[in-house]
Amino acid sequence: MILKSLAQKLIELRANRIPDPVARLRYLQQRIGLARPTPRSRRKGPILLLIVVLASLLIVYKPSTTEARQSFVPLPRVTSTGADVFATVWLVEHTKDFEIYSNGLRIDDRYTVSSDPRAAYPVYQRSSIDAAQPEWRTAPAGIVYHTTESDQAVFEEDETSKLKRIGKGVLSYVQQRHAYHFLIDRFGQVFRVVKESDIADHAGMSIWADNRVIYVNLNSSFFGVAFETQTQAGQELPSANPAQIHSARVLTEMLRGKYRITESNCVTHAQVSVNPGNMLIGYHTDWAGNFPFLEVGLSDNYTAPPPSIYAFGFDYDPAFVHHTGVRLWEGLALADDELRTEAATRGLAVAKYRSILRKKYKEILETLKTASNSKEKSNATS
Repeated sequence: MILKSLAQKLIELRANRIPDPVARLRYLQQRIGLARPTPRSRRKGPILLLIVVLASLLIVYKPSTTEARQSFVPLPRVTSTGADVFATVWLVEHTKDFEIYSNGLRIDDRYTVSSDPRAAYPVYQRSSIDAAQPEWRTAPAGIVYHTTESDQAVFEEDETSKLKRIGKGVLSYVQQRHAYHFLIDRFGQVFRVVKESDIADHAGMSIWADNRVIYVNLNSSFFGVAFETQTQAGQELPSANPAQIHSARVLTEMLRGKYRITESNCVTHAQVSVNPGNMLIGYHTDWAGNFPFLEVGLSDNYTAPPPSIYAFGFDYDPAFVHHTGVRLWEGLALADDELRTEAATRGLAVAKYRSILRKKYKEILETLKTASNSKEKSNATS
């Protein structure tokens, strides 16, 4: 009870520092949602409360002048019902320059480029990961949300020319590098960068899992959607503006309906990014803790345990924790708990079990590297 009371007081103190009333309400709703016990979290109640308390103490939020000026418009929220619901969205109009969809989505196609066609990609059964015998798929399975981390002008009418100039430069940059499938600029305009049928270079070293399988290196299996914005360490309010959030919502709705993408496979770059060199997660930290899942029409995936930890033995350092804020802590705690529980079940020390998992991951990387080299040789001789 003491921990619970302390956690509530810390949440109230942080809420009082948020000047905008709508943003303050959104923050309180998110914190209340985080505190609500789930079947998995009920048995860890005191531990998770302690984690929330410690994370709140570590992060001191100071709203910037720009944040204080922004007006966050509340958007409809969708909570998880336990089963995926896919909206019916259809193409209304198509020209050489744009597409318009039935849910109001407009995609600008003037900057679209081709890349390598999406080929078959491997997935691994969660129940038994075998590097030598993956299952091969071809359909897009998910969405990774990114931030461009590009220069930001103040979002005000007097800065319109500068905002447009910067946005055009960002679009040109990501187009040249085939960096994402879609880019949402500061005005909420959606640009298709890489064709949906092709691979964008947005999440190469990355890991995620749904209820059945684990995905490794998500370029081929997930779409990349980028917001023209920056991620601030520990920031709880979304770093995207209302126009961008609305566009992300209708774009996500279209992609999920068209490709039957589950909510659980709609994640942020920070959640999936890994560094095989030092076996730490969070090599990239964009959308580390403040992605507006609910406003985009999704369940909050920050509570999902990162499979990089429990399936392949990755770890995380204080720098990553500093970037995440409170929301991702529950997922990290659950992943750690799952790894330790499995180690105990096998009668192994955690360090030994982690070493076994890491070896399995490196075997997968070698298998993928061999397959890639074989493909390149085949293309060179054909």
